[in-house]
Amino acid sequence: MNVHVLFDQSGMLPDAYGKYCAETDKIGWSCVRSFPFEVTDLPAGTVALAWVFLDWDSVPVCGFPWMHWAAWTSVPPSTVAEGLGFALPDNASRQSADIHQGWNSAAKDPDRSAKTGYVGPCPPNADHVYTLRVVALDQEPQIAEPFWANELIGACRGHVLGEASIPLPSRC
Repeated sequence: MNVHVLFDQSGMLPDAYGKYCAETDKIGWSCVRSFPFEVTDLPAGTVALAWVFLDWDSVPVCGFPWMHWAAWTSVPPSTVAEGLGFALPDNASRQSADIHQGWNSAAKDPDRSAKTGYVGPCPPNADHVYTLRVVALDQEPQIAEPFWANELIGACRGHVLGEASIPLPSRC
């Protein structure tokens, strides 16, 4: 299993999905336009994909890894049977009803309205390297929306057929 994300010319997550996105793609200070990605070589029996998008470099800044996105979606059986990759399109977090999404790290901020779904990278102190981790599952996670990332991870236990991750650098 492999996960693919297109980078800009300098090897970074494109500005459209982070700190320097268009004003129309922001809520408050953060980008809410999610980046597209593709997962290839899905294991036989894959029914769903779950993913978390974390910033481990935020620990020195705020004291914890910032959760930018926790979500899952069903995978059509024909995708796996035919060996096709699964592609999540641009801005799927806000435009796809097929994605089940959890709380992000802004959930406890009373001044934030984008508390679930994708919130893009906005490194305050230096370039950060984010991690997108995707797991293939033999069943859909049995959790209600919105969920916390730990609930999603717990619902995946015992059902993971494969996993892949990719580092996604983003500019300060």
